[in-house]
Amino acid sequence: MTDKQKQCLLTYLGYDTGGVDGLWGDKSRQATLDFQRDYDLEPDGVFGDTTAQSILKVIASGETSAKAEDWWQGIRYWTREEFKCRCGEYHTPYCNGYPVEPDRTLVELADNVRAHFGRPGIRSSGIRCPWHNRDCGGVSNSRHLSGKALDFRIQGKASSEVLAYVQTLPQVHYAYAIDGDYIHMDVE
Repeated sequence: MTDKQKQCLLTYLGYDTGGVDGLWGDKSRQATLDFQRDYDLEPDGVFGDTTAQSILKVIASGETSAKAEDWWQGIRYWTREEFKCRCGEYHTPYCNGYPVEPDRTLVELADNVRAHFGRPGIRSSGIRCPWHNRDCGGVSNSRHLSGKALDFRIQGKASSEVLAYVQTLPQVHYAYAIDGDYIHMDVE
């Protein structure tokens, strides 16, 4: 298992690794130590076989951290499910749908856009696992891989109108129209 994969797993459960960048530093070690303490493992901060097996078991059980779920209660128009990787919709899934969690800022922005237009938002692509990103032609550094991008449309609105509004939002890093209906929006 790579350091980046370990960081993804810890982040998925709500532990702060300092980012999913493949650089195993103090925050990743502290996140490992916190996980070990929370699940009654020998707290040594080393992400070894025992820790790996334990974290995979916790994730397989469907558990997520309370921290990761709390802020979703303030989201009115989107669900966590709408952001999941769609690889399983096209073929045998590569992942469990959540190789990372959707970025809170992104979800809050999407909620804001939906509220502004007062119409349903329909996603085309949210989180992507590396394999699904490859299959759908995504770039290797796609923000979809880190849960920081959403491709979506607002029902009954042209992409140009939605894009014009999205580009006024200061937290948006990059946005563009994909076609006449869908836009891409991402955050730092």
